[in-house]
Amino acid sequence: MPRLLEAVASVPGIRRIRFTSGHPSGCGAELARAMAEIPAVCDHLHLPVQSGSDAVLHRMRRGYTAEAYLEAVRRLREAVPTLALTTDVIVGFPGETDEDFEATRRLMDAAQFDNSFIFKYSPREGTPAASWGDDVPDDVKAHRNRVLLEDQDRLGMALNRATIGREVEVLVEGPSLRNKARWAGRSGSNKIVIFDPSETVAAGDIVRVLVDRVGAQTLFGTLKGKVPE
Repeated sequence: MPRLLEAVASVPGIRRIRFTSGHPSGCGAELARAMAEIPAVCDHLHLPVQSGSDAVLHRMRRGYTAEAYLEAVRRLREAVPTLALTTDVIVGFPGETDEDFEATRRLMDAAQFDNSFIFKYSPREGTPAASWGDDVPDDVKAHRNRVLLEDQDRLGMALNRATIGREVEVLVEGPSLRNKARWAGRSGSNKIVIFDPSETVAAGDIVRVLVDRVGAQTLFGTLKGKVPE
């Protein structure tokens, strides 16, 4: 993977490289070095964890423990201190106890995710878990899902507040989906950034935006100009 990143970065005109859905076993020293040393590689990684409970991870056949996952996170952040981390989490996997769920909350707090995509378990035909019985009640799944979403919103807001007053580089995508009068793009750390449009800016441009307010998952700011190619 590090050699692939180096090869892609050598292509003329490539200004940003982002890859997704890594696995902790692949987050070794060489990948950390590549992310730190290749300017085009974005300071963001989507690294699914699914659960913070070793018992649940074993039943899921994920191939790592919670501590191994957190060690991968530590290794990456030592190399890339500005790294933004996103993840996937499943609540209500067969056999998940209250303690398993609390272990997931502890891991999420330790990992300091910028965003988490949280799902309630439902049986998927053809998987081993489909034959185990969907034994976590729907109301328990809904409660656990809501708790993790609230945890993530609090954490996301705290992390984003640290960007107020800073300029971020944004890859312009076009009009915001929620407000066509404003434009949206993505920072290198994969944050959605909303700003007022300009006649001199087009989709595909990389611009500088001064952040003046934030939400749990979104930055808002003032356009300051284009980043030269």
